[in-house]
Amino acid sequence: MLRKIVDRAAIGMAVTGMDGVVVYTNSAFEREFAPDRSTSASILHGFFDPRDLDVISALSNVFEGRNEGYDGEHLCRGHGGKMIWALIAVSVLKSDTTGEPIYVIVQVGSIDRRKQVESALAESESRWHFALEAARQGVWDHNARTGRMFYSPMWRTMRGIPHDEAVDDDQEAWLERVHPDDRDRIRPNVSRQNKGEQGYDILEYRERHRDGHYIWILSRGKPVEWDEDGKVLRTVGTDTDITHLKKIEARLAHAASHDSLTQLVNRPAFQTSVETALAGLASSYLVFLDLDHFKPINDALGHAAGDNVLVEVGRVLRHYILPTDAAARIGGDEFAVLLNHTDKTKVYEIAKTVSDAIRSITVGQVPAVDLPTFGVSVGIVGLSSEMDFGTALARADAACYAAKRAGRGRIVMLD
Repeated sequence: MLRKIVDRAAIGMAVTGMDGVVVYTNSAFEREFAPDRSTSASILHGFFDPRDLDVISALSNVFEGRNEGYDGEHLCRGHGGKMIWALIAVSVLKSDTTGEPIYVIVQVGSIDRRKQVESALAESESRWHFALEAARQGVWDHNARTGRMFYSPMWRTMRGIPHDEAVDDDQEAWLERVHPDDRDRIRPNVSRQNKGEQGYDILEYRERHRDGHYIWILSRGKPVEWDEDGKVLRTVGTDTDITHLKKIEARLAHAASHDSLTQLVNRPAFQTSVETALAGLASSYLVFLDLDHFKPINDALGHAAGDNVLVEVGRVLRHYILPTDAAARIGGDEFAVLLNHTDKTKVYEIAKTVSDAIRSITVGQVPAVDLPTFGVSVGIVGLSSEMDFGTALARADAACYAAKRAGRGRIVMLD
């Protein structure tokens, strides 16, 4: 009965003498494996991969009495000579009378299919890992049951965090790294992303790098596992460092709203500022500036010198107005300034200061003041709610024209 039980066991079993020669194999062993059946052949010869010195050495120690057992995963010879992966367990059977080792029992179970699956899975994971790493995608995995987070090497790299450093999984610890201006906006959206709410699978925010600066993160995440009640158990996502894209975006936005030469705002952007002021109740003034006899600078010194004068005018305007105000190059040698929250007297003082500063501009080694009648004519108009941008600009332009008719280099303020 014992022989029948052993013979019908699901796992392959072989019995060898202490010389390694096989004396018995059960049916499962016969189905899966093919040892050398010659009378002098040891199970060590031909049954295992001859390049696998670990198993040869381990079993030699068993047969030579230095060890009483061994287990491990190794390639073994199957039918047709094909080497297949097997889990082996080896133990010594001793004599009940003398206690001397007389047999070695070798139990062998094929794990070739499992190894193939593991290999395919490892290859797939490796492929996706390298693809994500090459695309600089940092992977995160949130387990709602345990509250733990997994972070991939690239996730750490983009933040300057060492790969072997433990990262605090607490959400508040992460939010502490988020830029203060983004924190309140991001906080409620994180839980919505974890729940898979429509429209919240993509988040953009700034996070502090280990060296202190902030990087822009584009985070995509979706639930991948739910319980029987529909509660999300696991959310997986990727983070991308989009700092360089944000810089490009900022440059494009700046270029779309600013004059490329003077770096003052352009006419469309200035119009938006004026229309905002017209819609408000605060006292605001529109100042129109037209350079006097600017053409002689281009004629005498060249267009590069003329451009330098325009750049310096822009610098003067930025220096003398507040951040709440706006200065623009309207076109050619015409400029405009919006002054908010001020009165007539202060507006006139600012206009006079700016006018004097423009007259003192130097072009290379030649003071611009030495050029014939160089200066600026200034027109000022107070804004009121019944105006639109076109009306306000036309009235300020008319005031500037009046200054030119009065002899140029003057300031005219219209009621």
